[in-house]
Amino acid sequence: MNIDYTYEIADVDVAAKCMVVVYSAEGHETMQIGAPLPFEGEALEDVIRNYAPVQLWVAKVTPVTVPLVGATGVISSSPPAVVAAAEIPVTTV
Repeated sequence: MNIDYTYEIADVDVAAKCMVVVYSAEGHETMQIGAPLPFEGEALEDVIRNYAPVQLWVAKVTPVTVPLVGATGVISSSPPAVVAAAEIPVTTV
């Protein structure tokens, strides 16, 4: 999903090296986000892009699957089995 947004620097605190950025996008909630000031040589738009709430906006409009209350399961924390390349069937076209 592509979301175009605008931003406005609403406040800057030089002593704390941070700023408040207001992000707006049509059809989405306007959000105020705290972000660090760009380092010397760093582009402001890179910081703006890194702190943009696009993922949150996408999550708010993406349908979810609701689990049943009381659902249980077992998850193994062991790494997945590794299959040797020689064991993977390959078809040459």
